[in-house]
Amino acid sequence: MDQKNVIPQMIKFNQTLFNTAFEAAVQFQDQVEKIGTTMMEKADWMPGESRKIYGSCVDAYKTSRNNFKSYVDEGFQQGVKLFK
Repeated sequence: MDQKNVIPQMIKFNQTLFNTAFEAAVQFQDQVEKIGTTMMEKADWMPGESRKIYGSCVDAYKTSRNNFKSYVDEGFQQGVKLFK
């Protein structure tokens, strides 16, 4: 087999594997976020500022998660381009 054909296939396989695992992690994290948000809403003793901090942390986490995903996708694309 020609390496120029095998390596891009391996990269695409690894990309599919990463995407599947990443989506599973995203779904889990979104569920945990929903639970945390529900707990914050039910906690009457929690000051509003704490709820805002929780919300900003969740937003920052999602932004970082999306940035990470885009960097990995870019890396996979560069890997495929190297062997074309």
